[in-house]
Amino acid sequence: MTKKVLLVDDSEAINVMNSYFFRKCSSDLEIVVARNGKEALAILEHPDHSLLPDLVILDLKMPVLDGLEVLEHLDSAEFNFQGSLKIILLSTSMNPEDTRRIEKYPFVISYFVKPLSMAQVNLIVSNHLKE
Repeated sequence: MTKKVLLVDDSEAINVMNSYFFRKCSSDLEIVVARNGKEALAILEHPDHSLLPDLVILDLKMPVLDGLEVLEHLDSAEFNFQGSLKIILLSTSMNPEDTRRIEKYPFVISYFVKPLSMAQVNLIVSNHLKE
């Protein structure tokens, strides 16, 4: 079965590179791209939960709506799909304050400094997208 990955980053270069890496690791992935948190929430709020991505790769620092604001919104009581939601956060640094702030979200499964390497994407696919 095809798995869906939602890439959320305001950097077109990062989105292109991550799309390439994920497709290189697995040809049966559907890649969807959002350029900010607002676009990501529009996808994640779809009423048909069967259309939700299997994994979200979310940048922390973005214009319009940043990654932490997305996490806060997803943590609100109106969402009942959190048990199936898996998010990996990306940031340009391992800021201890950011790390502390994201620990309260059970659907955040990992945190990486970007850019992701091919080896990291391969690990992500193996651990979180394989049957």
